[in-house]
Amino acid sequence: MKPRIFIGSSSEGLHVAERIKDFFKEDYDCFLWTDDIFKNNESFLETLVKSASLFDFGFMVFSADDKLIVRDTHFESARDNVLFEYGLFLGRVGLDRAFVIAQKEAKIPTDLLGITNTRYEIKNDANGGKRATDSLEKDLTKLKKQIDENVNLGHLGLLPSTVLAISYFEGFVKLVAEWLVENTPGLEIDGTQYDKGILKIIMPDSLDADIKKKAMLYYRRIGLKKTQIETKQRSYPIHFSTKPGNDSLEIYDMPTILAGIDKAIDMYFRVGHIGKRIEQKLAEDNEMNNFRRVLQLLINEDAFCKECVMIM
Repeated sequence: MKPRIFIGSSSEGLHVAERIKDFFKEDYDCFLWTDDIFKNNESFLETLVKSASLFDFGFMVFSADDKLIVRDTHFESARDNVLFEYGLFLGRVGLDRAFVIAQKEAKIPTDLLGITNTRYEIKNDANGGKRATDSLEKDLTKLKKQIDENVNLGHLGLLPSTVLAISYFEGFVKLVAEWLVENTPGLEIDGTQYDKGILKIIMPDSLDADIKKKAMLYYRRIGLKKTQIETKQRSYPIHFSTKPGNDSLEIYDMPTILAGIDKAIDMYFRVGHIGKRIEQKLAEDNEMNNFRRVLQLLINEDAFCKECVMIM
């Protein structure tokens, strides 16, 4: 699952937005404002507010489309709606995830002057049209480095994926990893000795069904056994595999705590229908992706977990 980027622009700046999408599409899922984001049966503002909650990053192309006169000085400026969309994404995803990509001639609002922006130049092409110069990709390389770093940082979003990932790690993953490291080699379960152990976290492919039932069916399908272990804080039921001649205890767990994300999304979108609309599915994927990223960060920062925990 790739992080998602929303790219907004005016109609005149769409050719620049398309170049930005092409630049980032290998590592990110990119959506232009023309990609069926806006629904016919909803107001523009309602759809835009919902859409801002579905993306990890927002890029706004400030092309020099309008003429302004400020204190008797003439300027070129981005369209008001693009400025509005930037403000909306800034409030939703934060300063480190909402970015301006501005034409060199476009006037930037004074409140944004202290923020580093990506700039591009426009030149006339051979056909008499206008296009951004190759310097656009050069500056986008710098921007990509910045957001690549941001992707590796878990963040508290509108929905609870970050909190759930931390709770799952502290309340289960970390404790099981300590138990495995401290009790191997020489760990005995049901008469079998194990010299090492591993915890495999199974991420569900979707939240379309009851996670607890989905986990139970998964454990049953791959033939896992169930037992109880005693950690430093309390006992936990675990599901593990038994393979003849295998000295490694393989514990499997599907994080049923993810059910909280599904309920939060239903409340946010005020669900009163059967089935899921595309924005609900996008929100689920976005939060599942963030849950996995945060959990992996926590695993990487714990010495025991790095040795014996993996996300499948």
